[in-house]
Parts: sequence; C-alpha cells; structure tokens
Amino acid sequence: MRGEDEYLTYIIEGKQTRFVIPVYQRNYDWKIEQCKRLFDDLQSVATTGMGEHFFGSIVSKREGDTRVVIDGQQRITTVFILLAALVAQLRSPESDVTSVEASKADYIEGQFLVDTYHPDEQKLRLKLVKGDMGAFSAVVAGAGSLVEGSNVTRNYRYFLRRIAEMPITGDQLFDAVKRLKVIDVKLDEHDDAQRVFESLNSTGLDLTEADKIRNFILMDLAEKEQESCYEEYWIPIERNTLGQVSDFVRYYLAAKMGKTPVVGRVYQSYVAYARRTYTSAQSGRLDTLAMLGDLRSFSERYGRCVSPDRDRSEFDAVLYRLSLLQMGVVIPFSLNLLAALDNGTVSEIQAVECMEAVESYLFRRWSCGIPTNSLNKVFETLHGDAMRGVADGATYPDAMKYSLLHKTGTGRFPSNAEFRSSLATRDYYRIGNRKLYLYDRLENGDSRERVDVVGGLRDGRFSVEHIMPQTLNASWRRALGDGFERVHEEWKDRIANLTITAYNSEYSNRDFATKRDMENGFADSVFRMNKWVGDQETWGEKELESRQSMLEGRFIELWPSISTSYQPTREVPDEATLGDDTEFTGRDIVSYSFMGDDTPVKTWKEMEVGVLRSLCDLDLGRLYTISEGSSFPGSAFEHEERQGYSKVSDGLFVKSSTSTWFKIELLKRLFELLDVDKGELLIKMTPGS
Repeated sequence: MRGEDEYLTYIIEGKQTRFVIPVYQRNYDWKIEQCKRLFDDLQSVATTGMGEHFFGSIVSKREGDTRVVIDGQQRITTVFILLAALVAQLRSPESDVTSVEASKADYIEGQFLVDTYHPDEQKLRLKLVKGDMGAFSAVVAGAGSLVEGSNVTRNYRYFLRRIAEMPITGDQLFDAVKRLKVIDVKLDEHDDAQRVFESLNSTGLDLTEADKIRNFILMDLAEKEQESCYEEYWIPIERNTLGQVSDFVRYYLAAKMGKTPVVGRVYQSYVAYARRTYTSAQSGRLDTLAMLGDLRSFSERYGRCVSPDRDRSEFDAVLYRLSLLQMGVVIPFSLNLLAALDNGTVSEIQAVECMEAVESYLFRRWSCGIPTNSLNKVFETLHGDAMRGVADGATYPDAMKYSLLHKTGTGRFPSNAEFRSSLATRDYYRIGNRKLYLYDRLENGDSRERVDVVGGLRDGRFSVEHIMPQTLNASWRRALGDGFERVHEEWKDRIANLTITAYNSEYSNRDFATKRDMENGFADSVFRMNKWVGDQETWGEKELESRQSMLEGRFIELWPSISTSYQPTREVPDEATLGDDTEFTGRDIVSYSFMGDDTPVKTWKEMEVGVLRSLCDLDLGRLYTISEGSSFPGSAFEHEERQGYSKVSDGLFVKSSTSTWFKIELLKRLFELLDVDKGELLIKMTPGS
C-alpha cells in the first residue's frame, strides 16, 4: 500500500483512467450541506489565492485502466458533478459564467468527464453504482431529461445555481478545483482491500452493519462478478427484507448461532460466522455464492415473517397474528422452522401446529404479565432443542413442545390456572395496539367468515368500548345497586366488561338499554361477540360474572395449553444464561460457554473457576481491585492460598467451597462491575441426580 499527496485533477486528467465505484458501495448520498461547504471552500481558495486545499483521502485498487474506489467515492463523485455543472454553465447562452478560453468547456469535458476514445460503450471517466449511474449520465450529457429523485441530480442543480450566482469567473472556479489535494492511497496486489476498508470505517459513522457485510462479501470479486452477485443476490435480499437488511442479518445470526449479536456488532459477528462456515478447506477462500445463496433464501423467509400475507396459508395466518401481537422475538425460530418446512424436515401441518403452540405460549405469558427477559434465549435455541428431539426419535412438534413445557422461571408456559387467574384481574383496556390482535382473535377465531376488526379499529370505524361505562352517571349507579362503587372498581377494565362496537362513542355513557337497542347497538351488532350481550335485560355483576366465565372458556379454546407424549431417552440439557431468571441450585452442570465454544465440566466449581480465569484475561486490574474490597464480592477473594479457595490468577484465589447459589450470585455481581453482558455466559445443565 502506497500513499502520497496529489492534486485530484492530476489523478484524473488525461491518463485514460476510469474511476469505478463498486456495486458493494452505498449509493451517492452527499447532501446540500456538504456541497455547500465544498463550494464555499473553493470560492475562498479562488478569492484568497490559497495554493492548495486538502480534500481528504482516496483509497483505490488498480484493475487494468480502472481504479476501483475503496474509500472516497463521495468526494470524487461530488467533484465530477461540480465539473459537469461548470461545463453546462460555460456552454449555456443564458449564463454569465465566463472563461478567457472559448473551448474551456470542451477541455474540461474531454480531460475530466468523458474519454471519447475509450473502446467501452461506457465512456464516462466515473462509473457509479447502478442506482446513480443513469442520473450521472444525464447530468454529463447536459441535454434531455434529468433523473428526478436522485442525489446526483439534486446536487447538480445546486451547483448550477451556485455557479450562476458566484462572484468569480469560470476560470477561477476551475483553478480552485485544480488546487484540491488528496492523499492518494493505492493498494498493491497483495493488500487486503477488506482489511483496509474495515480500518477506514472502524467508527461505523456512515455505514450500516448491512453495508459492511455487503462489502465484506463482494469486495474481493472481480467487477463483473460483483455486478452479477449484486443483481442476482443482494438486490433480492434488500427487496425481501423491505430494506431492513441489518435487522434481518441480526435475526439470521440468531437463528444460525443460537445467540443474537449486539446491534452494533452484527458485522463482526457475521464475518466470524461466515469464516467458520464458508471457508474452503482446500483453497482457504470463502464460498461467496454459498454465503449469498443462504442469505437470499433466509431473506425470503424473513419477508414472510415481517410482512405476512394472512391469506397465503394457515402458517402465514399465524405469522400474521403474531405480527399483530408485536412479538418479533419469535423470528429466529420462525426462520428455522420455515427452513425446516422448505427442506422437508417438517410438514405444513406440523409447522402450523408448532406456530400455534408458540402463539399460545406468547399470548398466555403476555396476559399473565410474565417478564420477557428470557424470551430471546428461548427462541434462539428452540429449533436446536426440537432437532435434538427429532434425532432422539420424536416428531418435531412433540420435541418443540417438550422444550417449551420444561422452561422454568420467567421462561415458563403458564398453566390453565395461572391463565384463568390473569383473566380475572388484568386490565385489558390499556393494551395499546395489541387490541388489534386480541379483538380480531376473539371475534373471528379461525372462522372463514371474517369481520375486518383490524382495519376497523385502525381507521376508527370500530372502537373498544366499556359496556358499563368508565364514568357512572346516576342511571348506572341506580342500576348497579348499593355496591355500585365496588362493582365498578372491580369490573370496569376487565375483559368481561369490554367489547368492540360500531356505534358512536358519544353514546358510551348512556344506560344499558339505550346502548343495547340503538342503531349498531349490542342487539343490532355486526359482531358475534356481542350477541349474548344484546340478549341481556340488564347489565350488572351477575351478567359480568356470566360473561367472564364464558370468555374464560373462549380464551382457553383460542389459546390452549399444550401437551406432548415425548420423553427423551437421555436427559436433554437445559440452557440458561447468567442473566436469565433460572433456578441453578440443585441441578447438575454439563458445560458452559463464555465468549466461545462449549467447555465440558463436571462441577459448578470448575465452571466458576474457569469463568473467573477468563475474566482475569479480560480485565485483571479491575478484578484485582474488586478483590481488595472487604464487602461482597471482594470478600469472596484472598491473595494467598488457603483451604477451600481455588487459584484463578497469580496472587488471586476465590472461595470455592460455597453453594451453587453463592457462585452464581458472585459471577452476576462481577459481570455487573466489569461491564460484561450476562448473556455471554451460557450454562447447560440437567436436573440434579
């Protein structure tokens, strides 16, 4: 790699050199703000007589007579657009921009913009990515229609205006452009362009995780291969994911690795995964087509998850319902299940059975108010649990259900008793947009004759209403009797007192008979769930109790419990991270993983000592400082060997003759003090013997 300072126009001028922006680079995205700063600087250079103006660096790799731009495409493209605007103004009979040379416009065009004698049909000296190339060609041509909506066109028009209004001549502006100096970094054949790119973009200020992944995959390919792969694979990936490629890859990695990477480290995680998975043992090179092929296949599955077509299949109908329930946490499992459906591991009927079990699991948990902190790990590993069961002779749905039913703590599947209890106490009125899911499910169930509850609630045609109103007037107080305050307080926001209506909410405080008999009232309602309400003479505690009982039955029907006959022939290890709400006491540890591969162990002591040694490798200084404290967790350490203590580093010993509970609490506290994510420690265990 060689770098030297050079005038930008000297790099371009008269050398038959074409700059190529490879397809893996992002589109041109400089805004007016950056263009204004450049033009102001050039105008200052022209008026103050400065000798040169530093314009950043350009990193490129030569391929024949082209320079493939690794970094600096925004600056290069902007200068080309500026020169095209200057040519247009010099040629325009309506412009006051002047030059002492009549042929100055032809000179600029021939030396910097167009190579007339280049054998390629593409004679422009700058080749942009496909999304920008048409706009740039139109700008340089200077005739015909410009491409609207392009940053290239917008900035070209900005430069046209600034040039027309500037207090200097065309010659002065061009001379100022010639004083733009750059650090010209040329990569040698043996230089790793990807490594250079990573170094240049280490701050991640401009590029998304998806941008960096695209560059990683495509950068080392020849230009034609890049374009082919970009069109055949990357564009479909962007289309399938609705442009959410970074989010998609994060879920993809969670599905593949059983662990969701941190938002800002998706690129690094993908690179590590790709190198482990797609590096050829013979050549040591990455199999680009295999990488892209798998990403494209999973992007199609991701598209089904985030934008499901309810009418496509029963499976997609469940995906649609889960999207209304706002449970994106299930996507890693859904991706793996769709892959299993595609490769024949599960049938369509089995896939629907699995997703309906997941739907019951998620809705029951939400209804019961169970914390969601364990759900990521549940759905990152659920497919792996199921596949282990399949290898053990189970069907996929049975093995998957076994895994869900054996979750504990905040990962548990709520029982019918817990579910019913939540229905009797939960506020079902203040539930945000989940009302779309709840009332669509209650009204329509699995019926083919559907009322558009979701559309009606979204556009305001329907509303969620209290049968007994939120504020009692005198008529309602009389109807409810002496205990009206207690009845109102207990029942107001319970599901038994809520429904959907199409009547005007202005009438919601009227007495029950009026609300029942009015147009679109309960007796005249289009909703099945209002039929029983419309048949009642009055509305009080007796009716609320009856409707509560009926709705409990409806909830159990729509969100049933699950069961399985599968019993593993050998105990399947349960997995939990240090951050999960899991009971570790009384269980036998099988292995642990801390920022790496599984480490088999036989005792909790081995795990504790192993993790502490890893923490020493991460930050021995801070750990040693903590160990000097007299209170917990420092009190768990000594600096000299003693009975009941184990060595974790030179001069550092931990008290290891302690309970499993104490070991876990010690590690949790140390992770907090050392700013280590508790999710980085994954523990596999079985029930105690």
